[in-house]
Amino acid sequence: MKPARIAMTARSPGRWLGALSFQQQLSLAVVLGVLCTTLLASVASAWQASRLTRLNLMQQGLRVTASLAQQSRLALLTSTAENAGEAVRTTLAFPDVLRVEVYLADGRLLVAKGPAVPTAAPAQEASPEQREDPYLLDEGSDTWRFAADVWFMADNTSPYDVTEIKSERMGQVQVVLSKATLTQTRTNIFMVNVLSSLVIAVLFLGLMRLVSARLTRPLNDLSRAMRRAEQGEVDVRTEPRGPSDLQHMSQAFNQMMAALQERGEELQRHRDHLEELVRDRTIELQHAKERAEVASQAKTDFLARMSHELRTPLNAIMGYAQIMQMDRSLNSRQQHILRTIYDSGDHLLKLIVDILDLSRIEAGKTELAPVACQLTRLVAMLDDVLRIKAAEKRLTFLVLSDDNVPAHVMVDEGRLRQVLLNLLGNALKFTAQGQVLLKVRVVAASSPADTARLRFEVDDTGPGIAPSDQARIFEPFEQAGDSRSRSAGTGLGLAISRSLVRLMGGELQLVSREGRGSCFWFELDLPVCGSGPVAVPAASRPGHITGYAGPRRRILIADDVLANRQVLIAMLQPLGFDTVEAIHGQEALDQVKAVAPDLVLMDLTMPVLDGLQAMKRLREDPATRALPIIAITANASTQHREEAQGAGASDFISKPFDCNDLLTKMGRLLDLNWVTTAPQETGLQHSLP
Repeated sequence: MKPARIAMTARSPGRWLGALSFQQQLSLAVVLGVLCTTLLASVASAWQASRLTRLNLMQQGLRVTASLAQQSRLALLTSTAENAGEAVRTTLAFPDVLRVEVYLADGRLLVAKGPAVPTAAPAQEASPEQREDPYLLDEGSDTWRFAADVWFMADNTSPYDVTEIKSERMGQVQVVLSKATLTQTRTNIFMVNVLSSLVIAVLFLGLMRLVSARLTRPLNDLSRAMRRAEQGEVDVRTEPRGPSDLQHMSQAFNQMMAALQERGEELQRHRDHLEELVRDRTIELQHAKERAEVASQAKTDFLARMSHELRTPLNAIMGYAQIMQMDRSLNSRQQHILRTIYDSGDHLLKLIVDILDLSRIEAGKTELAPVACQLTRLVAMLDDVLRIKAAEKRLTFLVLSDDNVPAHVMVDEGRLRQVLLNLLGNALKFTAQGQVLLKVRVVAASSPADTARLRFEVDDTGPGIAPSDQARIFEPFEQAGDSRSRSAGTGLGLAISRSLVRLMGGELQLVSREGRGSCFWFELDLPVCGSGPVAVPAASRPGHITGYAGPRRRILIADDVLANRQVLIAMLQPLGFDTVEAIHGQEALDQVKAVAPDLVLMDLTMPVLDGLQAMKRLREDPATRALPIIAITANASTQHREEAQGAGASDFISKPFDCNDLLTKMGRLLDLNWVTTAPQETGLQHSLP
């Protein structure tokens, strides 16, 4: 409320002036101009008169002081105060003289009359040169203090004298003069000037009102005609009169109203047929909208089904590749084959995810989920993930973050990570030598103060992008360069990244020159917060898992696809887990009652009873309400994740899943102490996060 109130107060003078008529505003301008001129003239006149009066009063003070010095010689010669009495009284009788003081040559006060006034001490010794004229000794805010030295002059000099007889300083007199006359004169002059100027201003204002009335009468007539036209009248006309420019305005208004009347009649003729045209067009648009919605829903359903169908076999392929990788007896050729299988499956998974992301963005179903993100942890994760890829191509990978970058900001961390991984992945893919650089810095503090504008830059020393391709590469399924320079991929990464950056309030930009590399950058205004997730130091992460300490745990695997169950069994049994299988939700409920598992791995899409209904029933039963359940599904959308959490899932994993990700979640839910060994450098085996 306070900013709105301040803004209203700031606009009040403008509203007040807008409510005045032209004549009133003209009168106000004249009054203000005359008043300002009056004040300036009065001040200037008073200053000039004050300067002349001051000069006259100071000269008078000097003459009075000189006279007192002449009359005080006898008193100073005899050092008798009575001899100076008449001279002091005569001096005090002068106008504005407040005080008189007579000092001996040694600085002792001989006579002082009048009220005490602060002053500097008189001279104690004679000056080297004889000073006969009076002078201004001190000046205060209300008084002047004049002084004159009194000298004894030798008049009986003779040319026969051997030594020169010098004048002798007998003492000093001081006269204090009041500035009352100066102040009164200045005030009188100022008031006289102000009053005379005001009288002239009043007369001038009266004359201006007579002139403005003649000018504003045609304007008022024109204003009334415009108000009638505003209310809908089209046959309004005005009579041209007054000055020539006002007559031209009236004629232009009449011509405008005539044109409007003619166009209004023409519009009325078309309006009779407009409703029918609009109704027909609305029906067409409604049918087109319904067809588009049906097509969009069909596209979404098709992509969702295809995603599920593609993820299911990928889960087996990538799962078995990870299981076989756990065999430490494999030779380098076998490890290379497994790495190729896993990388190919991972590439296919990324293509599926990109296509689904683009579909959701085009359908307007992508929503951001801002959380407290620790930028240092995000940057460290990117460094860990991409440094190995850079080392394989013998590239230098650098991550630079300014010291003033906020520790925590509110942002959709997953979407920001996706954009940066896309940009960095492209840079590493197309750069053959040199380096790839990620920079994060603060551009400027935003408003409000708890918001920072951050700039993210990805620089590379790759081949660069031709100007003709720089706009095209942001389109879906487009890549720069010829067919030989293009790498594998669908060309969706940049299109998705640009759309996500726009959703976050920024714009993805490109600066590139052929042969000199490229720079992709964007800026985001992000709220600064005081807390966020705590990063786990890389040094403390475990290596290859071989088992766990403590009693054996029983895991129930509920999935209608045999290959999926076999992958999980082959992954968990070598680590010391007992496994139990169920092919649908109802069998999973029966197995829970029969064997009492320690944890359930529940697929969501199963016959008879799906995973969501099975989890709800387990949560409704007090005996199984606290049973850990991890939902595993090939439907990886946010909607399916929320549905699983709403049904009671303790955690959520999408297929195909990473072995270490699954074990991490199981270890947290079962509070396991893993037994690990140092990981092999195979390219497939990853450390637990």
